[in-house]
Amino acid sequence: MLEQTINIRSFGSDAGIVFRKLRILAVSCIAFVLSACLPIGDQTINTDLFKSKEDMKTRAAGLEPGMSRKAVFEKISIAPEKFSRMSTQEVQMSIYGNSQVQGSPAQLQQFKQRLLVYEGYSLPYRDIKSSGSLGFGSLRVNKNGYDLKLVLIFEKGRLLRASVDGNQDVNQDEDQSLFNVLLKRGTGISF
Repeated sequence: MLEQTINIRSFGSDAGIVFRKLRILAVSCIAFVLSACLPIGDQTINTDLFKSKEDMKTRAAGLEPGMSRKAVFEKISIAPEKFSRMSTQEVQMSIYGNSQVQGSPAQLQQFKQRLLVYEGYSLPYRDIKSSGSLGFGSLRVNKNGYDLKLVLIFEKGRLLRASVDGNQDVNQDEDQSLFNVLLKRGTGISF
């Protein structure tokens, strides 16, 4: 009589090994995805009006004090309707660099009357690229680009000042809750 040895492995132990390998593979894939750089979304405003920020600066530099309102808008080749009218406080900040005014009531009234002669217009220009990388429960967002505005101040219908204000180079990092980012993208509402 011949003896034969049969090695019988249980099905349960093979399945356990397979599930452990699948778990390791899943955890590795999740870790890889979480460390990847993801495009978050770009912020652009009025990028169709200028080729670049240098184009914006060149057009502003071509404006000379004393030009009429019509001549200014023709020279920069942008319709006046694209601009936002500035408030009295914004005009004051642009001209004097300070929103706080001190003096006697008579002096303050004179200053207010002087400000009423000015007319201000601003045009935002933003081009910010955002990218992010996922962490455990958070999203690290890096923003690069610029956030500018073209400011035109007129006095009695004549150009007093033209300037390009704002952040010439935006480069900032911020951490955001992954839950809020997903909610904002899915519903448009952030908490």
